[in-house]
Amino acid sequence: MELKIRHFIQAPVVNLFYYSGVAFLFRKLLAKGGKYVLMFHGVSSVKRPSIDRKVQPHLSKDEFESIIFWLKKNFNLLDPKDLMDLKKEGVLLTFDDGFHNNFSNVLPLLCKYSIPGLFFIPTQHVENPKNWLHFIKIKAEKNVNLFGLNKSIQSDLFDGISKKNLAQMADNPLVTIGSHSVSHPLLSKCSQLDLRNELVNSKEYLENIIGRPVKYFAYPSGDYNKKVINAVKESGYEMAFGIDKIQNLGQLNFEIPRIGIYSSDIPYLAAKLSGLYSGPVIL
Repeated sequence: MELKIRHFIQAPVVNLFYYSGVAFLFRKLLAKGGKYVLMFHGVSSVKRPSIDRKVQPHLSKDEFESIIFWLKKNFNLLDPKDLMDLKKEGVLLTFDDGFHNNFSNVLPLLCKYSIPGLFFIPTQHVENPKNWLHFIKIKAEKNVNLFGLNKSIQSDLFDGISKKNLAQMADNPLVTIGSHSVSHPLLSKCSQLDLRNELVNSKEYLENIIGRPVKYFAYPSGDYNKKVINAVKESGYEMAFGIDKIQNLGQLNFEIPRIGIYSSDIPYLAAKLSGLYSGPVIL
């Protein structure tokens, strides 16, 4: 059952949905017993009023902490391997794009609350944390002041995680590392050779750093088709994750939906995790 809450996931409808108790009721009826995968991106140390909010991460550290505090009260928090356990229910937290702030701002909070996290890393800016991903460069070019920011602010907002910090993060038992390709392209538009390079090179690069197999992949921008799924399988991944709405190509382990989280407002979170916005993961 999915009532397209995605089309009105903003106040005031969502506030009414929450404060009337409807969100709680539907969570008990629909979300109970299911598994949900949440998707986050960058988390900055603070929100900076002097910088265009559209180019900053959606969440600050304080906002992210309020989210996981709410999740901890209402759901079991899962490890990636729990997705295959029929007896487990709850939510899995995933993080895309391999920002340095995942190491500096997210990881300490996961440790504080003992919450597992699955981090999908594009390797381009692990090799050079200042080689920002293409969509970050586009934002920066539209706002030239970003290139002139203090280096510590650039690091907090846009830089990639370094090899050293990635290895340190991967040593934490709460952390699982997955691949997010090399350069974050639209994989369905890649040639067969480029597709293989994006999948295999990123996997091998990450495995060399963390010293263990990389089993999970997240499609950049949620873009995939049958060709991409086949290439992901052939590259040795065991599961692959999309974004919100998937294509339902009959490859359950390689079309795992995720719910994007872009706000810390409780009515918003309650609506997105009510079971109406997205059905549970079925593997």
